[in-house]
Amino acid sequence: MRGCIVMAVLLSTALASFAGDHRDRPHRRVLQVFDANGKAVGAFKYAGGGPGVFMTVNGAVVFVPVLRREAGGTGNETSYSATQFEWGRYFINEFYTADCSGPPLVSEDTGPRASFVLRRGPEATVYVAPAANSQLLSVSSYLVGTNGQCQRYATPATKAGWPIESSYVITKDHPEPLSIHY
Repeated sequence: MRGCIVMAVLLSTALASFAGDHRDRPHRRVLQVFDANGKAVGAFKYAGGGPGVFMTVNGAVVFVPVLRREAGGTGNETSYSATQFEWGRYFINEFYTADCSGPPLVSEDTGPRASFVLRRGPEATVYVAPAANSQLLSVSSYLVGTNGQCQRYATPATKAGWPIESSYVITKDHPEPLSIHY
């Protein structure tokens, strides 16, 4: 009998410890991406092997890369900021037109909806693919790097990717430099 009472007390004590208010537990802090105005954009995450933030663009959840801002130099002698970041870009940008104008081919499939960031000078635009399967599309030109010269394919190339459903100039609402902190 005494054993049953001891067991009942131990069991009720154990159950009471699980029923505690979750607010008693320490709050976990999450790194956030902030724009130049100090406005929080979202939680700093990793997806597809790179850093960035998930956000909703024209009703679609996309992953937007965030990279360290270049501080000086060029090529192999480029230096990067210790504290400032910018909206990501991709090394190769392919276009449907022969002169690298217009929207790019969306070839990046990281995130719930495929999207692509293209930088033209200080302006970064997020291009969002439709909620559909990728397809084979014809591209006629490409840019390599951020300051690359437009190159034409000798004959249009067929690449897997998505056309553009919508676009969003992210630097308009979330200007750079970005910062990452709690």
